[in-house]
Amino acid sequence: MAEVPALRRSIAILRHLASSNRPISAGALVRALEIPRSSAYELLTVLEELGLVVRTESGYVLGAGVHELGSSYLRTNPLQRLAQPIVRQLADDTSATAQLAVIRGWETVYVLKEQSLKSVAVITATGVRMPSYLTATGRAILAHLPKSEVLAMFQSESGFVTRTGQGPTTVKALNAILAQDRRAGWAIEHGEVTPGISTIAAPVYDVLSRPIAAIGLSLAGDVLTEDTDTEPLVNKVLAAAAEVTAKLR
Repeated sequence: MAEVPALRRSIAILRHLASSNRPISAGALVRALEIPRSSAYELLTVLEELGLVVRTESGYVLGAGVHELGSSYLRTNPLQRLAQPIVRQLADDTSATAQLAVIRGWETVYVLKEQSLKSVAVITATGVRMPSYLTATGRAILAHLPKSEVLAMFQSESGFVTRTGQGPTTVKALNAILAQDRRAGWAIEHGEVTPGISTIAAPVYDVLSRPIAAIGLSLAGDVLTEDTDTEPLVNKVLAAAAEVTAKLR
């Protein structure tokens, strides 16, 4: 087997960062991976230039480039083909609009959209990109990613945008929402993307139990009020996401 020490050490650094929920200093990486200090700093500099790691005040975390690589893999696997009939059935069963979305960089990208004849119009056409922190599908994925990856995605964001004046405007506010979504196992947004439209979403996992996509269900806002029993709809979305997850495994 060919020996390429720099490549092996770079991958070891990325894997070690992926295993932690907090930044890791260069010194800690040197000790944990037994890499020469000079080599570690050189590799970290290159990885940072490539967007694969991000340097913070307290150490290094994975960069958004890592997620871009994962998304590239996602585009070549059978996710969309396997999910399409399930997303279609969800839309028909609920008379609503159902979507499949992934995250690329810090954005939600819709890769499938199915509408029933009675569903409301939403702006989630295939290929549309939205800030992931505003969408239920984006949050459903973010909530189950390592915290270090989420930090890396938004490390350089000086201000969050809003479409309707609603939604998180800081990383701290986003983390509070994600913590709630993580506990629930699903996410919801009310009018943060389109006024009067609410969306419920649940994550889809790959064979390594990593959230690689989410299924969302969008309905008119008056259908999902505080007084509404959302459990039946939530259960349908969770079941659809679980079915796609099972097919990927």
